[in-house]
Amino acid sequence: MKYRFIYIIVLILGVFSSCTEKVEMDLEEVGDTKMVVFAEITNDVKAHEVHLTTTASYFHNQKIPAVSNAIVHIDDGVENIELTEDPSRAGVYLTPDDYYGVVGRTYNLQVSNVDADGDGDMEEYEAETIMKPSVPVEGVAVQYNSRWDGWEVALFSYDPAETKDWYLFKVYKNSVLYTDTIMDYWFTDDKFFNGNNIDGPMAQFFDEDKGEIVEVGDTITLELAGITEEYYYFINNVQQETYEKIPLFSGPAANVKGNISNGALGFFCVMDVSRGSTIYNGE
Repeated sequence: MKYRFIYIIVLILGVFSSCTEKVEMDLEEVGDTKMVVFAEITNDVKAHEVHLTTTASYFHNQKIPAVSNAIVHIDDGVENIELTEDPSRAGVYLTPDDYYGVVGRTYNLQVSNVDADGDGDMEEYEAETIMKPSVPVEGVAVQYNSRWDGWEVALFSYDPAETKDWYLFKVYKNSVLYTDTIMDYWFTDDKFFNGNNIDGPMAQFFDEDKGEIVEVGDTITLELAGITEEYYYFINNVQQETYEKIPLFSGPAANVKGNISNGALGFFCVMDVSRGSTIYNGE
């Protein structure tokens, strides 16, 4: 019986080894080059940025190609401004220094004089969105959570009952933005607190294991932005496509649809922002 068992194991191993074959994959690049547009305009008075790039090969292994010499306008129904390209950053287009968004206005972004696919024909791209209102940040609290090895940043505010709202959270430590990529964004709708006080839910987190340390005396600022439902789902989809796939053999990642016309990728967002700060005291 013992030898029969050994024979079966050897047979199984032989079957698996006979099925092993070296596969040569031709990883030629396919697909057209696409325009990529990303901008977040807020109610802050400052020079806001519109970033124009193109898609690049997965094996490009170089800086993402910037799109220069484009003509970029933003029209809010009251004024139409032309943006200028930053002389020190190719593909970054700036509004005037005194520009700011106004709640309730509809904003239209127009990009022209662009040949993203390199076929010799100039293209035009457009996006439209509305500035949704935010709510005031009435309080911010920071405390260490020993179970999660990090610092929770909690929000205190009030959500109006008469509207369905979507919110985006960003966090600063000593005036330095920590959540500076879309993968770091925290966001939510108001399903669980519509029409009620927002009494301290965690809105951001500093992960000690990642070296995100909060020291006594640090000033922590929480930024709360009112966003559209469309932008809410765009952020959600980007994060889902970018995170590790579970199970392992899930479908391949796909380009996330934004609000830019003519087949371009990315998003044009206009959002009302409020902020609150606290100084961490170690408690």
